[in-house]
Amino acid sequence: MAVKSFEIVSYNISASRSITLEGGTYRFYALIECRGAAGDRLVIYFPTSDSPIPANVYNPATQWATIFVPARLYNWYRDLLLNEKPVFAYCNSDKPEWNQISTGNEFTGETEPMPDVAAWLASHPSISNAIIWESSGGIQAYPAWSASMKADLANAFKLAWNLTSVVSTDPAPNKRVLADTDSVVQILDHGYAWPLFLAHVAQSLAVEIGKRVGWSITGYSATGLAQLFDSRETFRWNGGAAGYEIAFAHGVALPCAPNISYSLMFNNMIKASRFTTIAALLDWCRSNLRHFMGGWDTANVYDQWQYRGFPPVLKMIQGTPTLSHPSWGVANLTGGCWGTTGFLRAVLRTVNIPVRLVTHCGHAQPNFVEDGLYLSHGDDPYNQLTTSIPPMPISEILINQAQFDGWFGGGVSADNQCKNVGRRPLELSLVYLPAYLLRAYCRDITNGKTHANGEVFDLYKDMYTVAQLEAMNLWGKMDTKIASLGGCNHL
Repeated sequence: MAVKSFEIVSYNISASRSITLEGGTYRFYALIECRGAAGDRLVIYFPTSDSPIPANVYNPATQWATIFVPARLYNWYRDLLLNEKPVFAYCNSDKPEWNQISTGNEFTGETEPMPDVAAWLASHPSISNAIIWESSGGIQAYPAWSASMKADLANAFKLAWNLTSVVSTDPAPNKRVLADTDSVVQILDHGYAWPLFLAHVAQSLAVEIGKRVGWSITGYSATGLAQLFDSRETFRWNGGAAGYEIAFAHGVALPCAPNISYSLMFNNMIKASRFTTIAALLDWCRSNLRHFMGGWDTANVYDQWQYRGFPPVLKMIQGTPTLSHPSWGVANLTGGCWGTTGFLRAVLRTVNIPVRLVTHCGHAQPNFVEDGLYLSHGDDPYNQLTTSIPPMPISEILINQAQFDGWFGGGVSADNQCKNVGRRPLELSLVYLPAYLLRAYCRDITNGKTHANGEVFDLYKDMYTVAQLEAMNLWGKMDTKIASLGGCNHL
């Protein structure tokens, strides 16, 4: 094993390059070449979303090392080199996945004193007991784990502490072989499920112990802790399949390596509170996610995500083409309310915001557990009313427990629960009068429709009568707003 650390005395930044490594062509938004005084080099590559990602390398003979990190971390690395002195590089030929840069000349992958995760867990029994692994042999909480299992978590924690993860293959392969006409089923082999679980637990512990967010998990409810630390909330052991199944009830999304999800949040979405952080990710969903087309047959899913299983969160973040319609380009596709709820669960857990999936009338709704907040429908962030210009404040699509119970509680009939799915954007549209609504009204005027038989009333008929809408002066308000915009021709 060759291990080398050196102080970075200079660095160069290059943008938009393609290079050939190991016989493959790789594309990068940027790269930063860090140099030591004796000629050592460590190059940080920031791959584009459509580029394959090779493994890190360190060749002591050529004094050359590489690391490949998400493009969204570019500003973090640039700012570290620009603003901190001294900065050191660390290179390891046996474990190049530990290659890194740091403000210290000792490194957490090897010798730097770092938090003892086992000791921390011993002093926080509510969290230690919430870390649960389900296997063919049963259910085990962390205190009952074997020494090797605990060592695996300690190693995963070292990597999470350094903004990487123990996950080596992303997306993890689907163990179930599916025919084109099969409905998608997602099964993970133990060799992929165990590191994925460990990586997420380690990520949550690194965020908590490192105080990387402005809130703490130490006061979380049992339900909230389970979303972060109980493997059964990510997948369940399926003895018949001899693997771990992600079910629709988990959300129709295959989690990616947590450092990738975290890098998305790191891009100016980690705010001062859980509430504002949730709103920031919902705003990203509004701007980027688009509802997929068709059903859950394997051929259709592969057509849109190029994966034979549940849509991978990695591909949802990066964007994918629809193979049958190449002219549509690349889009950040989501599997509807079930896929978006799964996406929110997978991404927000990397900043210790637990999300639970609840369902009404066959639709999925995310519950932001520790804040008592919900969406009335998983599709609310990219509803046409929500995305219409001018945009309504995204935080207002969240509803509190009392609102949720009033629309979906036990005393609400099944028929009314169905009508209330997706209700929140409709209510907000009555206040903000988005362009989507105004254009519908303009078409009603052009087509000579009345209040009772036009497109406008069709939007609200499950919630309000014509008389109720007229009592709100909806049409008068729309007339005023359309006039202020210069008439229908200017919408």
